[in-house]
Amino acid sequence: MVTAVLLVQKATPETITQFHDQLSNELPTSKGKWNFNFKIFRNNPYSIPPDLVETTTTSPESKFLFTLSPSYLPDSTITLVNGKSAGVFTNLIEEEASELSHPTELTIPNEHLHRGATTGLNDRFDIFVGQKLQSLWTQRQIIKGDGGQIYELENGNLCIKTSNVFLHGNFRGLLIQIDLNDHLCDTKNPDSFKQVFDKVSEKYGIPPGNLCCEVLDTKYLDKYGDLCFQYSKILNF
Repeated sequence: MVTAVLLVQKATPETITQFHDQLSNELPTSKGKWNFNFKIFRNNPYSIPPDLVETTTTSPESKFLFTLSPSYLPDSTITLVNGKSAGVFTNLIEEEASELSHPTELTIPNEHLHRGATTGLNDRFDIFVGQKLQSLWTQRQIIKGDGGQIYELENGNLCIKTSNVFLHGNFRGLLIQIDLNDHLCDTKNPDSFKQVFDKVSEKYGIPPGNLCCEVLDTKYLDKYGDLCFQYSKILNF
């Protein structure tokens, strides 16, 4: 799956309604509602690496930790450190996901649970960072997506997710996430992605905005790491 994220910062109620009507005219399969939390943490400058503790009093560089928790990935958090190192943390057990009819792609295998090979966290990783790692990371912003809808088109080869974006309770725009199956793109040439997503935007009447389809590594696509990276670029208020 190849992704792109677009933010329409000057979206009006009329713009949003018109776009949803446009998608409805394409007779998509509705996959329900969704929301997300996107948190930005900055490293504590007084948390000094051991190799520098005798030569400096504050950290020589600012680092940022981004966490993305979309509701369509229950109990999971995608993380990104300084736009370089990505990871995914999940608390959802495979057998629980099956019982609740949740996606099982990001789950802890039952064998890992029975053998104790899990994180042992009760809360999502972004909550754990905010509560237990305050000496290392300080939360700077929390951006919320609410009122989201998921539309599936072209026999499941295209998925468009829409969400209203809020910062400190203030509306900051309409976020549109576009997911394309790999065979619709040249995955060996990420530089060609923008042209493909521009065609999708034109075809389905997606409002103009700041679109990002950049990836962490052009030689190795990372489905979730790239998505979090795109959110960090788009939601840079």
